[in-house]
Amino acid sequence: MQENQQWFREAGLGMLIHWGVYSVPGRGEWCLYQEKMPLEEYDRNIPAFTAENYDPDAWAKLAFEAGMRYMVLTTKHHDGFCLFETGTTKRNAVEQGPKRDLVKEYVEACRRYGLKVGLYFSWPDWSIPAFFNGPEQDSEAWNAYIDLIYKQVRELCSNYGKIDILWYDKVCGQCGNVDLNADDLRASELNSMVRSLQPDIMINDRSLLPEDFYTAEQNIRAPGDPDRLWEACLTMNRHWGYFPADNHYKSVSEIVHLLTGIAYSRGNMLINVGPKPDGTLRSEESERLEAIGRWMKVNGEAVRGVNPCPAVDGGTYGCSAIKGNTVYLFVHWWHRSIITIPDCEIEFIRGSILGSGDNLKITRKENHIELSGLPERAPDEFCTVIKLEF
Repeated sequence: MQENQQWFREAGLGMLIHWGVYSVPGRGEWCLYQEKMPLEEYDRNIPAFTAENYDPDAWAKLAFEAGMRYMVLTTKHHDGFCLFETGTTKRNAVEQGPKRDLVKEYVEACRRYGLKVGLYFSWPDWSIPAFFNGPEQDSEAWNAYIDLIYKQVRELCSNYGKIDILWYDKVCGQCGNVDLNADDLRASELNSMVRSLQPDIMINDRSLLPEDFYTAEQNIRAPGDPDRLWEACLTMNRHWGYFPADNHYKSVSEIVHLLTGIAYSRGNMLINVGPKPDGTLRSEESERLEAIGRWMKVNGEAVRGVNPCPAVDGGTYGCSAIKGNTVYLFVHWWHRSIITIPDCEIEFIRGSILGSGDNLKITRKENHIELSGLPERAPDEFCTVIKLEF
């Protein structure tokens, strides 16, 4: 496995950041399209997109302390407003709104905290009619549209030093009467250009080509190929962009539960935050990330670079994963002082609860393994991890 693939395989956890002009109306990142809003009306929100309290170091520090290994920022969402300096459109954060290159500051902050740099880029652009018309209705306008996409991607891959991830986004069923394919996007040529500028970059599968890794959105279904690199991108509440009316947040226990399921299926969790227009996070988001960080500080080894462990059934306690000669039990449902691993042929020589130096008693009872000497109450409020060595 190449070095760039290896770090991604072992990352475990990353942060996705949806931030842009849509943060001002606060009705999610699709409000321009869903409300059939004229672009002129939508752009009246640009002056209020101030980023006055934007502190990318605070984001990066929060991600680092949460045990994350990479971040992905929306450099341009479907609304077409660029958070970076560009020669392709006046609709950018340097010329309007914040009057600063938000991407540049973000990239520098990632590097200061040793985080891999990910740039989200939406090739669908609702601000350009050619996107909706598609390639068949007006091929000349479509080609000009794709040329603009090329220029913007080239800027992102040329102006900020080493970039670790190019995270494309797509939208289905909006380009005329056809289902687009990679040839319509000239995706192979586009990604060849990207790799010529950033030889070590990882590219996701949303340029209509498979590329380096698969992204599952709002689900944790692993790809059919067990060797395929993948991640699951998930919201904390029900929306990606800032939406103050949406208070349906996942609990920390639910997020950790999802994280363990993704990990033992060989994937990474990319958990989203949606900052306010001024650049600050809601307390609901930061508090969850801080709690995840406390859990990861103790249990992070159990979700990085692990594999499924079919030899150890999750029974009624949860699930398990394996790395080298170590099996990790993710105990989502605590069994008081004894946990039974059914139908297990592995002979374990040592067992302990992560975060505790105390060894557990391991007893074989015919085909089953019994772990005893456990505390009556779960040591970890979100998910206790038991480490078993063989």
